[in-house]
Amino acid sequence: MPEDDDRALDDALAALYADVQVDPAVQTRVRAELMQAAAETPPRRSRRPLIIAAVAAAVAVVTVGAVLVVTSQPTEISPAQPDSTMPRPPATSDSQHAPMPPMPDEPQNNLHLLAAKVTATPGQYRYATNRWFKRIDTQASSGTTYSYIAEAITETWIPADHQQEWLRRTRTTDNRQWISGTEQQARADGIPLDMPIIEPDGEVRAPCGDFVAGMTNEPCAGRPTDVLQLASGPVKAPADPRKLYEMVAEMSATHADPPLQFFRIASGLFNDTMFTVPTRRALMQMMSRHPYVTLEDSITRDNRKAISVGIAYGENLEVREEVLLDPANGELIGRRTRYFKDSPWSKAGDIVEEETQHTAVVGRLGGTP
Repeated sequence: MPEDDDRALDDALAALYADVQVDPAVQTRVRAELMQAAAETPPRRSRRPLIIAAVAAAVAVVTVGAVLVVTSQPTEISPAQPDSTMPRPPATSDSQHAPMPPMPDEPQNNLHLLAAKVTATPGQYRYATNRWFKRIDTQASSGTTYSYIAEAITETWIPADHQQEWLRRTRTTDNRQWISGTEQQARADGIPLDMPIIEPDGEVRAPCGDFVAGMTNEPCAGRPTDVLQLASGPVKAPADPRKLYEMVAEMSATHADPPLQFFRIASGLFNDTMFTVPTRRALMQMMSRHPYVTLEDSITRDNRKAISVGIAYGENLEVREEVLLDPANGELIGRRTRYFKDSPWSKAGDIVEEETQHTAVVGRLGGTP
């Protein structure tokens, strides 16, 4: 999306705090780009399939009406916060935006303690699996509305040398959890149920993970190591925390909610299948100084202990967007967007989007653990 169009979208929807309609799967590679493009209104549900960007590990989206109940044991990285934090600047639809403040000299949370645990994982191929869930609401010609949660699974193989060929397999499963109506009723009413919820569907191979046609004019041209793929083009991420902070702050300054946009751009760097150890360590050092980010002890959808790194947004700061990290090594193991306050669209505890990610090392392209 051109930068002018992206800014126009921000200005038009800023007051609504639009939520991300992603790829998100849509992570990695263009997660930041699509979030940047779709950033501002309360979460909506649609039948439009998710578009997977070319990334190491697909990002899953769960748009479910479930209530999140977190019961986890404290991690070694205490989520303690400072006694006082800077007031959160509001989003605006005006031409002037409240930019991020300069990077504080001292950590604002304890994420920097996790940086030392980030290490490289040797192996010929990284194997990433993601489960995606998306709520589908559709109205038949009869006027009846049918709602269900659809599931898709992606598998991605990432070579140790990112310039080599990558492989991704995506499929939408027959696992549907019906919320209103039944499958038999929906089919009888003419509702198409067999469309993929993630595109591209099936198997795709590409050097450098360039799965999406048109992303680059030639193979690997836009995919050097540690590069963020944004709407304005590829940007090399520095491994110095302060330089990284300044870069992301500048990229976020013209958006309706710079602290949220800062978080969304930076969140793409948590993907350990796409970014090197020095960059991810710099990211954690930088995010420990983000004045509006908080840490929580949490669990993933599949009950793995996690550190939630998140930021609140919305008219009343009622929504929390978060990345979930393994407390043992800082690896990305999930993402979640949830309400923690009641709103006109959802109740506290409702999950808007969610994904879980597992990674392993395998010896060949297409192999499994």
